[in-house]
Amino acid sequence: MPLLSFSFAALFLAVFAFYWLLPGRRARQLLLVAATLVWYAFGVWWHALAAVAMGSTAWLVGRWIASRPPESRGGPTLVGVALLVGYFIFFRYAALWSGADPHQPETLAWWMPNPLLAPVGLSFLMFESIGYHADLYLGRLEKSGSWWDHVVFTLYFPTRVIGPMRKFQRFVPQLGAVRRPTPDQVARGLGRIGIGLFKKAVIANPLGTFALFNMQPQVFENAPAVISVAALYAYWLYLYFDFAGYSDIVIGLSRLLGIDVPENFDHPYRATNISDYWRRWHMSLSFWVREYVYTPLAIRWRRSWWGGPVGAFSSMVVLGLWHGIELRYLAFGIIHGLLLGAHMLYQERTRKSPLAKRVRATRAWSVLGWAFVMNVAVWSHVFYATSSWEVAMRFLRSAARLAGL
Repeated sequence: MPLLSFSFAALFLAVFAFYWLLPGRRARQLLLVAATLVWYAFGVWWHALAAVAMGSTAWLVGRWIASRPPESRGGPTLVGVALLVGYFIFFRYAALWSGADPHQPETLAWWMPNPLLAPVGLSFLMFESIGYHADLYLGRLEKSGSWWDHVVFTLYFPTRVIGPMRKFQRFVPQLGAVRRPTPDQVARGLGRIGIGLFKKAVIANPLGTFALFNMQPQVFENAPAVISVAALYAYWLYLYFDFAGYSDIVIGLSRLLGIDVPENFDHPYRATNISDYWRRWHMSLSFWVREYVYTPLAIRWRRSWWGGPVGAFSSMVVLGLWHGIELRYLAFGIIHGLLLGAHMLYQERTRKSPLAKRVRATRAWSVLGWAFVMNVAVWSHVFYATSSWEVAMRFLRSAARLAGL
């Protein structure tokens, strides 16, 4: 059931109406779980079973981690991470790596899931659950919570498709909130939904139609290079307004249920350096990577000059591969990892330089930095706009005609 559909709107209106009529916290949680099951029933019904299985696995391993003394939690945490990554690989890549053709289901073994029907929100759920295990390991979370808490956390349907990513300990206490939203809160929730619909329907959809059509190989290899380049710039704008619009809608829907979910974008088109860009773009994911990949590595290698840059590089590689274990996503992560590491080195080496401080404070430096970051963001997304590494390379060769190369 698409987020932007009459059926989803009808489902959410029913949930919203009954949610605040029900008398207790547990009844409201049951309603959220039931609504998610109905939502799944309009798509692939067994996705609900896969989500519950993944959440239950995270809960069982979480209990194991919490039961151990702090110095002995490393082993259970690694087991939990391995199991969660295993779920992801099993549903997404087992068939592809076996050589089976997902477009011909009869070639798949009986136990092998079709990657074309991978559970909705699988990668989001994997990272959320790994974050839960890491917080138990690091002592940020004292108790593992109940199995029911994990079911409700896992089956919260507004965030299941496209995020934003949540933290277990911040989300669960809000479920089944006792206080009804005030008229002002309802107005702000509806306003946020309206902004999201405008971004998605009015801005993103036309940009996406133009960009995705002109990014097809049979089109860009026979069209003027200027059209292909314009399509790539339009693709980045489409991606931003589409994703930010969906995020606004999810945030607004959650506010109507008395639930706060994280922000996902903070005007990334204003970024003047690569670090600033990743503080503004897909924030729930980039903050996750910073918290659970970059920070532990930077702390571990804090006595080495390369600790921070290598941690940043590793973070971006993980972020790229999160989208898919493919060469094009790895290339995206490497590009941004190298740039982020280089920026950190530059900042550190010029931190005490009066000249560097004066230069960075100038308007010209900000404009140059903004132009560089925006072009890096646009051109690196060729690996998302195209279907494979080979097609991306063909597009870049085609676009090079504009520069006479």
